[in-house]
Amino acid sequence: MRDIETVLFDLGGVLVDWDPRYLYRKMFKDDAEMERFLAEVCHPHWNHLHDQGMLSFANSIPDLQHRYPQHRDEIAAWQERWPEMLKGAIDRTVGILEDLKKRKKVRLFALTNWSAETWPHALERFEFLDNFEDILVSGQEKLAKPDPRIFDLAISRFKLNPRETLFIDDSERNIQQARELGFNTHWFRDPVKLQRELIEYQLY
Repeated sequence: MRDIETVLFDLGGVLVDWDPRYLYRKMFKDDAEMERFLAEVCHPHWNHLHDQGMLSFANSIPDLQHRYPQHRDEIAAWQERWPEMLKGAIDRTVGILEDLKKRKKVRLFALTNWSAETWPHALERFEFLDNFEDILVSGQEKLAKPDPRIFDLAISRFKLNPRETLFIDDSERNIQQARELGFNTHWFRDPVKLQRELIEYQLY
């Protein structure tokens, strides 16, 4: 095990339980229809373009409504009711973050794919974000994981040594890219496994 001086957290899927289904189950009576909507209309790549800062709601919502007028209300809800996609914090992982903060053995940062337009909702809702020394938000930088340039930006801005940094993310693609850049990685699946690995690193 390498010595770890910094832990770099992803947010969504690791510390925050975000899923558009939390909203759209309220709007669709049929799960299959909801899944078609999320696969074909407000699909993952469309959402990623917002996280990447390449699309704004002012342009993307009217465009989709023009193309899919039968889903006008559901498309508008992506912006108007976006906070309903947030179930809340993943409490056990937040507890790990807070314990790391108290132990003062490592520096703590976050690197998140998140739209600049919806990021204020997170800042308002999640007090645990104050545990980070700094947070790099993809939508503000117009770069998103797994683009290696956003990792390079994190290295530069946070003054990281990848070989002394543990990167935690729930996306296999992001983990693979970080590993290629020399980071130690943890492919997040549940807080218990994360805690075990932190113990192995003698951080917990």
